[in-house]
Amino acid sequence: MKPTTLTALVAATAAFGIGTASAQTLSIGSNPQGSLAYSTAAGIAKVATEATDLKVRVIPQGGPVVTLPLLNSGELDFTISLSIAAAFATEGRAMFGKSGKQGNIRVVAALFPLHLGFYVRNDSPIKTIADLKGKRLGDKYPKQRVIKLTGLAKLATAGLTYKDVIGVPVPNGVRQVDDFMAGKIDAVTFSLTAGKTAQAHAKVGGIRVLSLPKTPESEKAMQKVAPGSHIATIMPNPAYPGVMGPTNIFAAPFLLMAAAKTSDEAVYKVVKAIHANKKKLVTTHKAFNGMQPKAMHADVGVAYHPAALKFYKEMGM
Repeated sequence: MKPTTLTALVAATAAFGIGTASAQTLSIGSNPQGSLAYSTAAGIAKVATEATDLKVRVIPQGGPVVTLPLLNSGELDFTISLSIAAAFATEGRAMFGKSGKQGNIRVVAALFPLHLGFYVRNDSPIKTIADLKGKRLGDKYPKQRVIKLTGLAKLATAGLTYKDVIGVPVPNGVRQVDDFMAGKIDAVTFSLTAGKTAQAHAKVGGIRVLSLPKTPESEKAMQKVAPGSHIATIMPNPAYPGVMGPTNIFAAPFLLMAAAKTSDEAVYKVVKAIHANKKKLVTTHKAFNGMQPKAMHADVGVAYHPAALKFYKEMGM
């Protein structure tokens, strides 16, 4: 959805009495439905609406390359973003090189670590990250460029780049998974706990997550592409389809972001609702099991909204 379309949507909802942020109705921009970002936004919207006098609506847009500029301009009140994308946005580099510095975005809460990995069909001959050389991978991602960046970071652990694979242009991560299920792509780089990943697992007769090589050199190569990320080791768990044994994956914090102009009252109420309702959030998506209420104020190198800081200080955090 283009910014002008978003503005029209907000105006239309106001005309029908739904209101805007000033009328205590808030928008959370997210990736398309089926993504972890959408599920996360939906969970927060549900809990915040039920626990406060606010009305919170999810507006699917695209990845952070789309939503963070809309947040920066105040057309969105909140959005979900990986910490890496948020840092690049404030600096105006990488995928934000053309749009420039997004100086009016603020962190509200560090929600949980995002776990990303490359996965293939269970019967695929691809066994390692190095085996992805010459294989078909999603490419371009104009509406969700952070997917390509994190994919590049994972490829870097084996000394590969996108020049070493056959790129299949896709607009976003969800479309990449659709193309994988259709047999057009050999390997997917995506959230391991996303609903779309579970769908792919069921559709293709099982997926298998590739383990990243975990050495000081491979982690350094990954962090050079995606600062703030790290290699985490996960074990088989129903939350991670396709994880057959100890598996090394990409991890980085998932954030709730607000516009600098989002009201102090709204931000305070939302962060308080999140902090007090982990159990309810887990019922909306199991990824919230990874949320640590006492660590929601983690330093990710991006400025926090003052109302969020006020809440954390009051909680003695």
